[in-house]
Amino acid sequence: MPARQHAACWLTGAILLGMSSHDAYAEPERGRTLTVVLLALLILTVIGALFGFVLGRREKGDAASDPGSGQSSRPSTNVSTQGASSAVMPCPTFMEDAIKQRDSKAALPLALRLYIRTDKREVWICQEADASSLWYQGHDKRKNFSGVTGSGETPVEGENGLLLSTVTFSGSAGNDKYTATNGATTYTVSREKLTVSGNQTLNEDVKESLPKK
Repeated sequence: MPARQHAACWLTGAILLGMSSHDAYAEPERGRTLTVVLLALLILTVIGALFGFVLGRREKGDAASDPGSGQSSRPSTNVSTQGASSAVMPCPTFMEDAIKQRDSKAALPLALRLYIRTDKREVWICQEADASSLWYQGHDKRKNFSGVTGSGETPVEGENGLLLSTVTFSGSAGNDKYTATNGATTYTVSREKLTVSGNQTLNEDVKESLPKK
C-alpha cells in the first residue's frame, strides 16, 4: 500500500476511534443528567403536593371560622336571646284611654311592667313606648276585678280607681318595686306587698303578680 494511502487510512481510523470513544463517554453522562433531572422533578412534585395539602387545610380552617359562612369553630355562648325574656304584655285599653285624656303627648302603646292583685285591690304599673314615663293605675274592687285584659270591672277615677304619673322604680335587679305619690300619700308596689303610707295607710299581701318571673 502506498504511504499516502496508508496515512489516510490511519487518520480515518483515528477519527472513527475518537468518535466512538467520545460517544461511549457521552452516553453515561447523558444517563446521569437525565437521572438528576428526573429526581429533581420528583422532589419538586412531592414538595408541591405537600404545599397544596397544607394550603388546602388552612383554607378549610379559615372557612370554618368565618362568621359569614354559617359555621363556627366554637359553640355559640349567646343564650341571652334564646328564651331568656318573655314577650311584652300590653296594658288594658281603659288605662291607655285614660292616659290619652290626661296627657295627649304620652307615647303609646303601654307595656306592662307589673300587675298585682290582693284580696281587695289590683294595681298596674305601665311604661310608655319610648320608656320615658311610668304610670300607676289602682283599682278598688267593688264587685269584680278588672284583670290584666280589662275584661271585668273598669276603674273609674274618683270612685274605685286612681291614675298617677308620678311613678319611680325603687327596686333593684330582679326585685320589682315601684313607688307612686299622690300628694302626701305614697303607694309602694312589689310582687309581695301593696303598701300605702301617709294620709292613708294600707299593707296587703299580693295574691297574684304578672308578668311571671
